[in-house]
Amino acid sequence: MNVVVIGGAEIGLQIAASLHRHHNVTVVEQDETRSSAFDTLDVRFVRGNGADPDDLAEAGTAEAHAVIACTANDDVNVLACLSAKGLGAERTLAFVSRQRYLDAFSHEGAMTHVGLSIDHVLWPQRILASQIADIVRIPRAVDSASFADDRLHMREYRLEPDDPFVGQSLADADVPANALLVGSIRDDSFIVPSGRTVLCPGDKVVFLGTTESIRAVEKHFAPRKQRVRVTIIGGGNVGFMVAERLQDAHARITIIEHDEARCEKLAQLLPGALVLLGDGTDLELMEQERLDDSDVVVAVTDDDGKNLLASLLAKQLGVPKVVTRVGRSRNRRLFERVGIDSPLTPRTAALTEVMNWLHLDEVDHLATIEDRAEVMEVTYPQAAQVGKIKDLGAPTHSLIGAILRKEKVIIPSGETTIQHGDHLFIVTTPDNVAAVEAWLERQQRRPGG
Repeated sequence: MNVVVIGGAEIGLQIAASLHRHHNVTVVEQDETRSSAFDTLDVRFVRGNGADPDDLAEAGTAEAHAVIACTANDDVNVLACLSAKGLGAERTLAFVSRQRYLDAFSHEGAMTHVGLSIDHVLWPQRILASQIADIVRIPRAVDSASFADDRLHMREYRLEPDDPFVGQSLADADVPANALLVGSIRDDSFIVPSGRTVLCPGDKVVFLGTTESIRAVEKHFAPRKQRVRVTIIGGGNVGFMVAERLQDAHARITIIEHDEARCEKLAQLLPGALVLLGDGTDLELMEQERLDDSDVVVAVTDDDGKNLLASLLAKQLGVPKVVTRVGRSRNRRLFERVGIDSPLTPRTAALTEVMNWLHLDEVDHLATIEDRAEVMEVTYPQAAQVGKIKDLGAPTHSLIGAILRKEKVIIPSGETTIQHGDHLFIVTTPDNVAAVEAWLERQQRRPGG
């Protein structure tokens, strides 16, 4: 596949790194100093303006199967995609940071009505806001996701000394029926567990389960509150969208924003929220407004340093859970190491969406687990060998966490039989994805398939 990536900053680099081994990748970037970041990748670097048709033509967009515009400028991304379509690119994807572009290029949007189209418009901040709101709603959860039209759910928790499952092997643990512990994170390592795995305080544990069973898992850690009290530091797009989603869930919301005009707008748009003019890193303000009574503090300014300081102050005040936006992916591990519960970056979910949009393989990459593992969905081929999971030789460092068979979710054991057409939800590490794909190919070649 020929892919042209417009924009050589962090997200462009991540996309190129994910594609270059098996596809032809060209990166278009105005800042030539960024070319050195791509030196270790097998990509073509073109110095040019993504909004200039001549530069796009030089980059080979006429022969491109996909053009991905991911600069920091919405207008450049939109114009690059429209120009690339005109030059002959098969498909285009534009990163944006404003609702109006989503609306304009929707099925009934203004641009579509005049014959201008972009195949996919991606707003990473909106994805991040939805992720944050999901985590906030569930006490103690540090990550949350749903799959299979909300029939299958993932929850991640950090274990404390008095929690269930601590100090005992998983074979002896009383995990609710139709739920499965599919992974644990200790230090920097992701472990695909077995019955012999013993969990320790400080481990992060990941469960997959049906709606009913995940509710039982949640009760093991903390009951849901009728009204969660949330303090949001930063009233920009992400902060507003988080508040909007939580307001629908009847949360008690306080927003701290430093810009007076923005405060006035937020107060109009969110009549149920308390909007404060101030600095979220001001300890005196935080104490005065009793932020220590918050169930969750969400720090989502556009400055990693401010988010980190506000988060550390919240932890110092004893706030049970702190969710923090991390602009630069390389800062994520730092936030984890200083005790931030849920450091999230919009680029991680955006990269997953880009990979699925490209349809590079028969795998849907559903979610990442702290950049250390991922949840994949694959369809078990019609020509493959059927049989019990324990007999099919699934690759090491992977686990079939759930099966969707027609409309039914099955949480499997080694005795569960896989059937043709089953949708398998597999948890594995990023470096093991190729092994999972190779396993599926082997199953099709086995006698009796």
